[in-house]
Amino acid sequence: MMRLMIPLLLIVQMILAWSVCLDPGHGGSDNGAVGIYYTEKEANLDVAYLVRSYLEQLPECETVSMTRLTDEYVSLVDRVEYANTGGYDRFISIHHNAFNGSVQGTETFCDTDGSPESFAFRDITHPYIVDAFGYYDRGVKTADFYVIKYTEMPSILGEASFLDYITLWDESWKFFNHWQDHDGIEGWAYCAGVCDNLLSPVTPHYLSRVVDNSYPLFSTEGPDQWQHGCYGNPFGPDYDWITVSDDINTAKWNPNIPLSGWYDVSLWWVSGSNRATDVKFTVHHHNGESEFTVDQSTGGEEWYQLGSFAFHEGTFGWVEISSDGCTPGRVIVADAVRFENVPVGIEGDVSSAAEQTMCVFPNPAGATVRIELCGFSAVPEIGIYDISGRLIQRVPSQQQQSNVFIWIPDGCDPGVYFAVASSDESGTISRRVVLLER
Repeated sequence: MMRLMIPLLLIVQMILAWSVCLDPGHGGSDNGAVGIYYTEKEANLDVAYLVRSYLEQLPECETVSMTRLTDEYVSLVDRVEYANTGGYDRFISIHHNAFNGSVQGTETFCDTDGSPESFAFRDITHPYIVDAFGYYDRGVKTADFYVIKYTEMPSILGEASFLDYITLWDESWKFFNHWQDHDGIEGWAYCAGVCDNLLSPVTPHYLSRVVDNSYPLFSTEGPDQWQHGCYGNPFGPDYDWITVSDDINTAKWNPNIPLSGWYDVSLWWVSGSNRATDVKFTVHHHNGESEFTVDQSTGGEEWYQLGSFAFHEGTFGWVEISSDGCTPGRVIVADAVRFENVPVGIEGDVSSAAEQTMCVFPNPAGATVRIELCGFSAVPEIGIYDISGRLIQRVPSQQQQSNVFIWIPDGCDPGVYFAVASSDESGTISRRVVLLER
């Protein structure tokens, strides 16, 4: 009986394992649809990386690949050849529509003569994309688009929205500013469709984000060159590594947090006998910085939790690895970091968002901005941050014991800013503030 058990388990794992090819449409000299603030090629790539972030968290998802990783032109023939050569189980071509600026809605295509599996994949995924934005449902459709006609696996092409829409709002502006996690919501929808279609036992939580060393939100600094390695079981296709020298070299994972709150921060690396045992990780969060020393010679190839930290919506927090203080000659590895929202209070903090609010009006604003806090003890000032997380202004309350603030953004360029308020008794809250051209 035991002899049969191991082969049976292997067969089950093989059945559950699958791979996906993501195709961010357009790129390079081909902009696709053009909005006032953003182009389709940019929005497609943003969404593709977020789909990948979700899918790569699933143990049954063996591989997630993309037909382009940067703003480069890739021909339709090359996209199809890449997908077919890789033998993927599913193919998703990510697009955004355009017409005359007054049409909005969501539609999902499969090939007119596609397989029954392609039709099923389209029909299962489409409702998730419609629910993501809540735009007009333009339905499931068929077309002879090259990338879904000639790919050999079940394939779909999604047009989640019309990027050139400007009648009631500017759709390109939403993507440009990641408004209310616009691209993240769409990315999760595609992932949910894949999971539903392939009968995945688990769909990643929407507020769980991973930044891998192969993503644009990962960066390195220092005089020495980081190398790529694929030994062992890295998260994603590979990891970055560097030998500790007298120079200080760092790497940074900077997520776009979808919602302010508490997040578990976890690390992924591949261990080895030559790894440093004294690697310094620093978590930059709302309450400051927290440093940790991690032994990368053991463990690895699974999530290693550093702790739970408060992060603001946007790009205010990040995780950094540094060779500073590490033993010379040893190797440090920079692979992936996961930011996973904690759904309940931390250390007894059970205050609800309904009890604590920040009202900003007008928003978007052209000049003076009025900010009011409810459910907070007296807050003497709030901070105004730009999109990169820099504090640009402190705004005092209008009068003592008042939670009313008037921000006059003289000298500030149009764009997205964040108003952040905190107190020891009531915690922290933040809101996006949009400044228009004046």
